[in-house]
Amino acid sequence: MLKLKKLPDKEVEAISKQIADAFYDYKYNDEDSGLIKYIPSREAMYIYIGAIVRAAYKSGLLYTTSEKREGYLILSGEGVGSIGFVDGMKMILAEKKALGGFGKMKEFVSACFCEGGSIETRMKKAKRRFIRIEVLVVRPEYQRQGYMRKMMNSVYRLADKKNLPVILDTDDKDKSLRYQHLGMKLDRVRNCGEKFHMYDLIREC
Repeated sequence: MLKLKKLPDKEVEAISKQIADAFYDYKYNDEDSGLIKYIPSREAMYIYIGAIVRAAYKSGLLYTTSEKREGYLILSGEGVGSIGFVDGMKMILAEKKALGGFGKMKEFVSACFCEGGSIETRMKKAKRRFIRIEVLVVRPEYQRQGYMRKMMNSVYRLADKKNLPVILDTDDKDKSLRYQHLGMKLDRVRNCGEKFHMYDLIREC
């Protein structure tokens, strides 16, 4: 797992679009509409994901699999780091634009943090340390070749060294099942609105 740094802006933008395309082109199961419910256009997805990727990159949280960049990973948490205040504010403003204004953003955030909040929120309330997988994407041409497992195992090794659990949440049942197959445990499913669920997962240390 390699941390990406010293990249030109155009390269960061290209990575952002690769990740955004993966989210936009994902085929959700019949029970979930996921992120597409709130970000229905590819251009809006570029703005939304681009904001997250830029903030993560500037804060040193963006990783890739190898020099070939088969996949991308954004991590946060204990010993990994968090998004800086200025980059975080820029991210929030860009996300508001992608979602269609403050009202839509409030609706989206309320949905994502429904029923008591995310697993991250609950872990923080319990004063538990963790490593969080914010984003994990394998580029289409490298899918079904074991790269998702390789990235998950890299995170597990990092977490084991620090004696920390790994957490994440996802917006699709099939994604949740794949994470469970790769070592995560389903903590709970939050019903966040019509065809919108959040699946909270954890891998204890």
